Amino acid sequence: MGRQAAVTPAGHLAAAVIACDSLDYDRRATALCLAGAVVPDLVDKTVWWLGLTETGHTLGHSVVTVTAVAVVVTAVNAARPLQPVLPGYAAHVVADIGVAYPRFVVNYAWPLLDQRPTPDISPVTYWVRYAVSAPGVVEATLVVAGVAVVARRGLDSSDDGDCSRS
Repeated sequence: MGRQAAVTPAGHLAAAVIACDSLDYDRRATALCLAGAVVPDLVDKTVWWLGLTETGHTLGHSVVTVTAVAVVVTAVNAARPLQPVLPGYAAHVVADIGVAYPRFVVNYAWPLLDQRPTPDISPVTYWVRYAVSAPGVVEATLVVAGVAVVARRGLDSSDDGDCSRS
């Protein structure tokens, strides 16, 4: 399977936690936002592993799909309760675009632009290279910031269910 630069699940969740905090989300909205942060990989990695696409960044990672989801959760009354999904979803796609190799950015405009298969390298080689790269260091900083937000907000089982700032 091909590889391209991509953010880790921890980085995606950290970006969503920071988005939730900036939007002053309560516990329910935070949970939806965090769920939105994993949707692109759940969709695209599944269809990629099944051999239906050439790369793990198509339908779920497409800015076209993000735009469509934004329109639906904003314009369709019945979908409005799902609006907190959008910041997590968008944060995922923006984070991946931020670290994508320039020649693979076209994959985020699927289906408007054709997919580019990603190069084959071993996962270990990929992650070692990524960890010491500038995007890897930025992601590590993002994860630390996300953990700090969680610690500050005290998102543990003993809270009263309200995650809004005090």
